[in-house]
Amino acid sequence: MATPKEALTGAVQPININQHAKAAPPNQAIANTDSVQFTNSDPSDTATVTFLGAAANVFGASTVSIAPNGGTSGQLTPNQSNLTVDYKVAVGSSTGGPFAIEVGSGPLEIDIVDTTGNTNLGTAEIPNNGSLYFKNETSETATIDFDAANALFDSNGNSVTSQTVNPNSSGGVLTGRGTNKDVTYSVDMTPIQPGRVATGNGSIKIGQT
Repeated sequence: MATPKEALTGAVQPININQHAKAAPPNQAIANTDSVQFTNSDPSDTATVTFLGAAANVFGASTVSIAPNGGTSGQLTPNQSNLTVDYKVAVGSSTGGPFAIEVGSGPLEIDIVDTTGNTNLGTAEIPNNGSLYFKNETSETATIDFDAANALFDSNGNSVTSQTVNPNSSGGVLTGRGTNKDVTYSVDMTPIQPGRVATGNGSIKIGQT
């Protein structure tokens, strides 16, 4: 009788949170079988990590609290593969983020959630050479205009300054290149309805350090 193979167990990747609610590293890449563990170096205040967006439950709970003075979270193992999840941090009166964890080699999902073009991640973060895509959850066509060239690139390596995403579908994956870049965007929805004000906009941070 063959002996069953043991499940693959990856490494534990550490993320430190300081008293200013900053995560180090701010962009952590892990393998699909790895886990992450947060340490809170603030001497007196509890740190709260809140995962954001469509992948908020990739580690189970969407919120994790870490005791002060070197306290650690449990080892958080992803229940999905090949995606990026953003999170924010609160320590006392300080807040920081978003920061990113790239699981495997997958993109960050940004959802367009209504017909005024609002998204579920008004401020997003991806690593340098990380990726993202927009998912249009509405019945209208979305056109996303970015304010900077040579920051986001399509699968052929072309700079993208505008992208159209059809109703109830996902746009092409975009790769971000750069360090401490901040790309803002606006979302226009069609057909235009009389009296409707387009409010969809946001920003994407690339490779923050």
